[in-house]
Amino acid sequence: MSSRDPENDTLAALRDRLAGLPDSPGVYLHKDAQGKVLYVGKAVRLSARVRSYFQDTDKDPKTAQLVRRIADVDYIVTRGETEALVLEDQLIKEYRPRYNIRLKDDKRYPYLRITLQEPFPRVEVVRRLTDDGSRCFGPYTSVRAMRETIQHALRIFQVRTCELDLPRQTVPRPCLDWQIGRCSAPCVGYDDAVAYRRKVAALVRFLEGEDASLVAELKAEMADHAAARRYEEAGRVRDRLRVLETTLGALSPIHGLSGDLDACAVARDGARACGIVLRIRRGRVMTSHEFHLEDRLESGTPAFLEQLLREYYPRAGDLPPLVLLDHDLDDREAWTARLTGLRGRPVKLARPRRGPKHEAVAMAAANALHKLEARRFKDLTAPRRAAPERSAALQAALDLRALPETIECFDISNFQGRETVASLVFFRDGHPLKSRYRRFRIRTVDGIDDFASMREVLSRYYARLIEKGLPPADLVLIDGGAGQVSAARAALTDLGLHAVELIGLSKREELIVRERGLPPLRLPRTSGALQLLQQVRDEAHRFAITYHRLLREQRTTGSVLDAVPGIGRVKKLSLLHHFASVDDIRRATAQQLAEVRGLGAADVERLLSFFAAERREGA
Repeated sequence: MSSRDPENDTLAALRDRLAGLPDSPGVYLHKDAQGKVLYVGKAVRLSARVRSYFQDTDKDPKTAQLVRRIADVDYIVTRGETEALVLEDQLIKEYRPRYNIRLKDDKRYPYLRITLQEPFPRVEVVRRLTDDGSRCFGPYTSVRAMRETIQHALRIFQVRTCELDLPRQTVPRPCLDWQIGRCSAPCVGYDDAVAYRRKVAALVRFLEGEDASLVAELKAEMADHAAARRYEEAGRVRDRLRVLETTLGALSPIHGLSGDLDACAVARDGARACGIVLRIRRGRVMTSHEFHLEDRLESGTPAFLEQLLREYYPRAGDLPPLVLLDHDLDDREAWTARLTGLRGRPVKLARPRRGPKHEAVAMAAANALHKLEARRFKDLTAPRRAAPERSAALQAALDLRALPETIECFDISNFQGRETVASLVFFRDGHPLKSRYRRFRIRTVDGIDDFASMREVLSRYYARLIEKGLPPADLVLIDGGAGQVSAARAALTDLGLHAVELIGLSKREELIVRERGLPPLRLPRTSGALQLLQQVRDEAHRFAITYHRLLREQRTTGSVLDAVPGIGRVKKLSLLHHFASVDDIRRATAQQLAEVRGLGAADVERLLSFFAAERREGA
């Protein structure tokens, strides 16, 4: 019986897949041997673009590393380049591939949402866009800028932020917002629906960038009140007018610009970049949105600019008719169609070379460079500043002999009395050093016995450390109370490690358990020393729970699939997720198996061959 080389099978399947690529527009997915998506890209001609990765040309080291890991290529044909752009965006967000440019701070940014579908609309902060008739502005990458916008808007337009279901719900008296002039109190009838709607409409226009007409309307309203001798009302409108004029005066005008547009620019430093979107309305800079990006390949600056557009515009609350760029895009027409579809009206993309529009892009580029430098300085200096301060605070609080520059923490975890495990995490200068993390399965302890388990783990770990001639950490932290600390000390004493600084941190009370007969120590919640210990302890607990989950998963999914060559844990889980049982997998056709995410043609062939041989042996 001849044996087959799985690697050769993979290469053969990959060559077959490349030979069958169509000359159509679409999206391609590079996958590794486990079926994990490494990279998602789009192409006008799939065959030419995908084959270019495997041609014998000089590649930068990072791209060469990607190509070496590719074991399979999947693709989806689209009807055009614009559709490919949309699909590429969706797949990148779904799979989060390792080699695509990604957002460094991957989080949901807030929006200002005005509930226009309600009889008495309100302003609220949300992190998801909804298609329910409301109007959203954002996303605000600076929470401070968003809060300042809310503060000024409420003082000018007095729109409510409460969650009352008006007019169905009412209250007997107005709240504090009315007393300080931030709401017109429609909840108690101080403002009727028509007048309140006018305030909401004015707020929307303000957020859209209108200024002159709003100032003129407030001046006219103030004059009407004064002519009717309603001097108190005229004074309130005058105060709102002053806030509006002050706010508008703080917005930066760009000489020569009068329309609505966005100016987009990217500053790059190797694999890192910062993208800026200046939101310019009526010739004034309303706000700036900042996105930090990182890349594992040697992509050009236009690729970062594309990722900026991909991150911002699908979640932008409003799109202008003109978007200015600081670099040319190869597929500008596709992006123009994409943004036009998002806006619902035409959008033009342009790279200005001179004049006021060029100045707007230059301003965005200067801001991007400044933000990138500031972020780099923060990344370099913040850990060095914070870590010694917390370590010094910990030394003072615990009266340690030396500054605890290194900390080792042990945690014992068990699940229903089965598979007791332990974890070790290692911190240096207040930050995790994951190369020194360790996981342990308990060997000598039957049932649940945290004390004995702790003693076994420390004995095994420090015995190996002594063999290698390595010292213990400056401080050893035990996740537990006095019993766990005593067991740990016994293990250290057996190995002659009498001088090791040892403490425990109990979960419930957050008490620091000390030795030498000292009483437990309770530090303030705001203490940097306690926060450092909690960070280390929580990381050890997370690492132990992750190991526990892995063991339970292995026990649950252990099956005949373990014997199929080339079917690892990820593919096995994908199969069991797709089919109800192993019997269903046995009965599946080649077409049904090919539908499983992560499985390539070679995997399908291996499964069919394995189960065919199984049936022959059973017969």
